[in-house]
Amino acid sequence: MNMVDRIQAVGVLIITVYTSIFSGTVLAKSINLGGMQLEAISISKKALYPESIQYNPTTGTFIVGSFRDGKIYEVDGSGNHKVLIDDVRISSALGIKVDSKLNRLLVVTADIGASLNAYDKGAKKLAALGIYDLVTGEALHFVNLGDLKPEGEHLANGVALDDDGNAYITDSFYPVIYKVDTNGNASVFLENNRFDTNGINLNGLVYHANGYLLVAAKTEGVLFRVPISAPNDFTEIKLGRKIIGLDGVTLVDKNSIVVVANRAANVNTDKAFVITSEDDWGTAQVTAEYEFGNVYPTTSVVRNNKIYVLHSRLNELVRADKETKKRLMTKATIQQIGRVIPR
Repeated sequence: MNMVDRIQAVGVLIITVYTSIFSGTVLAKSINLGGMQLEAISISKKALYPESIQYNPTTGTFIVGSFRDGKIYEVDGSGNHKVLIDDVRISSALGIKVDSKLNRLLVVTADIGASLNAYDKGAKKLAALGIYDLVTGEALHFVNLGDLKPEGEHLANGVALDDDGNAYITDSFYPVIYKVDTNGNASVFLENNRFDTNGINLNGLVYHANGYLLVAAKTEGVLFRVPISAPNDFTEIKLGRKIIGLDGVTLVDKNSIVVVANRAANVNTDKAFVITSEDDWGTAQVTAEYEFGNVYPTTSVVRNNKIYVLHSRLNELVRADKETKKRLMTKATIQQIGRVIPR
């Protein structure tokens, strides 16, 4: 099915999200998925295979990290790219996060055998967070998270920031969420066997201003609410359905997120979902969907009230043998899937 056919099949899905604000009034937003005249930005560099995307409001550019070469790139609205960070300690770049408040860029790195920069201790052993100056790309800290749990296999994956600049990083192979403060000090924020499962589990996450994390579990297809002040009191959000393959999570407002799901547990989802909650994320419901087809979408970002999703068939890189990896030349796409309309 081509892009036009998919858009026509999906149509325009509209939800209204009501968000309470401190004055006691109600702010309404509409999130429209689908429709016509949606942008599709092809990144000019071949074999980039980015997993995460951010938007830098200061420069007006996207920022993506390469799963293949470990570099971090700025990408403009035409798909032109330039290297922002080139640190040989980054194997595959996974979650990235722009911290405009402290002028930093946070980069999660791991190695599952798909990178040109192999970790010297072997695959599934690297879990680290690089922290860089957002303008110059200068390295500020490089924190080895795997040292906190040296006995296990690791896939450091998603990253979120709280209001104080503390970072929270999921590990998809080990049932733990790490914390790194603004001085680069690392600790185990939460460890629980509830997150232990075969395959990739804890994945994307986002910080909510009410003082908790919303965390996606890929293989299980569920979302968790994890209080910052009492992480062991985490709860599974009652969603009413499982969404297998959950990956990136983007907070649109206090009551709504966009989540992207690809593949896990022999289930091919390849969709983006709008999920809303009216009770501070004790329960939630899917209110809109966008279907991609066979592209393996990973995560989303909002730029100027437009919702974009990144895809590059990353799964083909991960599962390819060494010789096939050398021949893969897929270009990544930053695809607009809808709009956020303030009211």
